Amino acid sequence: MLPVLNIGPLAVQTPGLALLIGLWLGLSLAEKFAPRRGVSPTLLYNLVFVGLVSGVIGARLAYLVRYPEAFASSPLSLLSLNPGLLDPSGGLAVGSIAALIYAQRKGMALWPTLDALTPLLMVMGIALGAAHLASGAAFGAKTQLPWAVELWGAQRHPSQAYETLVAGAILVILWPGRWSEKTPAGRYFLLFVALSAAARLFLEAFRGDSTLLAGGWRSAQIIAWLALAGGLWGLQRIEGGGSKNPTADRVT
Repeated sequence: MLPVLNIGPLAVQTPGLALLIGLWLGLSLAEKFAPRRGVSPTLLYNLVFVGLVSGVIGARLAYLVRYPEAFASSPLSLLSLNPGLLDPSGGLAVGSIAALIYAQRKGMALWPTLDALTPLLMVMGIALGAAHLASGAAFGAKTQLPWAVELWGAQRHPSQAYETLVAGAILVILWPGRWSEKTPAGRYFLLFVALSAAARLFLEAFRGDSTLLAGGWRSAQIIAWLALAGGLWGLQRIEGGGSKNPTADRVT
């Protein structure tokens, strides 16, 4: 694990650096792919920017609502760069709503826009796995396999490496250069959702920090089952004569 990378006098948080590199590479790939789906690269970039900025602000405010005592003695901590003072679920909700509003105002088509964003999502999946690997988060279950890693006082599955490799495999399988303008709108994104959900079902078996529900069910696997069912249902609708026009289904 390498949570901090020392570059001369600078101490850089490696997980954050991995995510920033993933964002840059993923957005560059998405912007190149966007015209094939009839989406303006500029609008796509602005959409991501609005979602990210709103998401970060929303994540900090959501954390403030949940833990006001964390800022009571030092209100300026609201401006802290510490990612530990962010609420991911709140940030995701606020960022998604802000991006949806922006897309609606700009008249961006829903399914083509999601298709155009898919390369970014795939690269960010790789970056997230690398960030987990650097920080030691999302650690694996205990094992005695030869490739086990020593982490948190035990030999464990390198689940972060599994996560990174699987995300890379999904990117290879769905490499955007192999998809033409004639691909029905939404198919690319829904294939990504289905593959990612199936991968999560597999990967959760090796995790040692999963949230367990009553009966031993893992919350991530339940969400993955729902995402897989939704992705396959959407693909069936498309294959059965759904939207063929890449400019159809505008956000309303």
